[in-house]
Amino acid sequence: MIEFRPLTLDDRGLIQRLVRADGRIDCEYSFGNMFCYTAVCDVQIAETNGCFTVKYFMPGFVCYTFPVGTGDRAAAVADVLTDADRAGCDAYFFGLTAEDKALLETAYPGRFEIRPSRDEADYVYRREDLAALHGKKYQSKRNHISFFMRNHIWSYEPITAENKAECLAMSRQWLEQNVNDDREGVETELKLITLAFEHYDALGFSGGLVRSEGGVVAYCMGEPLSDDVFCVHFEKAFADIRGAYAVINRQFAEHALQDYTYVNREDDAGQENLRISKQSYHPAFLVETYGVRLN
Repeated sequence: MIEFRPLTLDDRGLIQRLVRADGRIDCEYSFGNMFCYTAVCDVQIAETNGCFTVKYFMPGFVCYTFPVGTGDRAAAVADVLTDADRAGCDAYFFGLTAEDKALLETAYPGRFEIRPSRDEADYVYRREDLAALHGKKYQSKRNHISFFMRNHIWSYEPITAENKAECLAMSRQWLEQNVNDDREGVETELKLITLAFEHYDALGFSGGLVRSEGGVVAYCMGEPLSDDVFCVHFEKAFADIRGAYAVINRQFAEHALQDYTYVNREDDAGQENLRISKQSYHPAFLVETYGVRLN
C-alpha cells in the first residue's frame, strides 16, 4: 500500500535527483514549486516502486504528479490509482509528458480520457535571446528598456539576505495594486512568495532585483531544473513604470544565468494578457503537458 507523508525540505535531494535523471524540465516537477504550495494546501509525498509522486489536497479534489523515477512506473501508477480510489473525491494526474501519456494508454487502454493542458504549457526561452534581445522581433523590448534607462537612476543587484525584505515589501505593494476582483488569488500568491523568501537559501533559489531612485521596482527568482535549464518562479515589476519588466528580465538573464542554455518562465494559466506577454519574448519551445481525471 502506498503511504504518503508531508513534504519537507529534506525531500529536496530525492526529488531533484529523480527529476533530473528523468530529464524533466517542466516547472511542476521543481522542488521549489512543490514546497511553496505547502503555504496554501496540504502537500504530501510518497515513494513507491522506485518512484515518487506528490499529492496536493485541494478543496473538493486531490491531484497527483505523475510518478517519476528509475523504478517501475507502471506499478507506481497502479499504487496511485488505488490511493485515488480511497480519496472519496475527484482525483487527477497533471503534468503528464507525451511519454507518460503513452505509458498510461498502454497500461490502461481505454480507461482514461487524457487531455492536453495548453494553459499549463511552460514557455522555454534561449537564455542568449533574453539577454541579447537581438533582431527586429525584440525592437519593442529594447525601446522599453532604453526608455527606462534614460528616465531613471537605476541599478541591478542579486537578491541576498540583506535585500529580501525589500523584495517582499515590493510584492505586497504590487499585489495590492493588482487585486482587482481576485483577492483570494492575490493572497494565495503572496503566501507562496513569502514562503519562498523565508526558505530562499534552503530551496537553492537565486534571483535579482532592479532599483529606481533607490527603491525596488522589479525582481525575479527561481531555481535550476537541470544543468541546462533554469526556472523563473516569480517575477514582479510595477506595471506603471515603463520598461521595468523588460529590464529585470534582461538583466537577470545577462548577469545570473550565464551557465544555462534555456530559461523556463512557466505557463500563462490561460490568462490572455500573460499569454501575449510570454509569446512576445518568442519562446524556443513550449513544454506541452497533459492532464487526466482518475475517478
